[in-house]
Amino acid sequence: MFDQVTIRLLEGKFICESTAPDAFRWLNSEESRQDVATYLDRIGRRLTKTPNGVAYYATWKRVGSDERSEVKRVFANIKQMIRPVIHFINLCMEVEKKDSSPAAGDRLDYAVLLKAVTENPHLFEVLREFATMGKEFTVTDASAKGMLDKVIQQMERWGYLILVNREQESYRFTGKIDYYYQVIEFLMDPAQNEGIADPAAEDQEDAPEQRGLL
Repeated sequence: MFDQVTIRLLEGKFICESTAPDAFRWLNSEESRQDVATYLDRIGRRLTKTPNGVAYYATWKRVGSDERSEVKRVFANIKQMIRPVIHFINLCMEVEKKDSSPAAGDRLDYAVLLKAVTENPHLFEVLREFATMGKEFTVTDASAKGMLDKVIQQMERWGYLILVNREQESYRFTGKIDYYYQVIEFLMDPAQNEGIADPAAEDQEDAPEQRGLL
């Protein structure tokens, strides 16, 4: 299990109850967690947990010259995802008529979502807005199903959704959604995000606030 876990972490994946239940439970053991943390520390990484403790992932101990290009890539990906993901969250909240945003482990029924965007003109327009958010959402089939399939596919690819029942077309939000909320909170606070405006500006030890992000 050690090898499987460290490989997943170094690939930039998030380990949670939905994506890798066995690995997540293994990491919840203090002994296992310490073994992984010790190994990551030797190669300049840090084992990190999301604020609500629903997922593990790897971050850098420090941002130096060797890490600059990778940090810039990760930070660019984060910025690219922000608008589409929050738009998707808002769509789900409108469909389900909820005031609270989805959390890790929450279920998402494709059939319910498709019915809503097909029958409700406002929700259909909300869905269409994804086409303005990047080539990842470009479709040749402009039907509600065609557009929704593309959006769901992208959320899966980015790691925010996982298919848990193919026959029922049922998905769950992964622990990465907890990380997303952390990023949003961080970026909304100018005092905190000033230090990562240019993450490759200079060699530096991560500030405490950054350690859970990069």
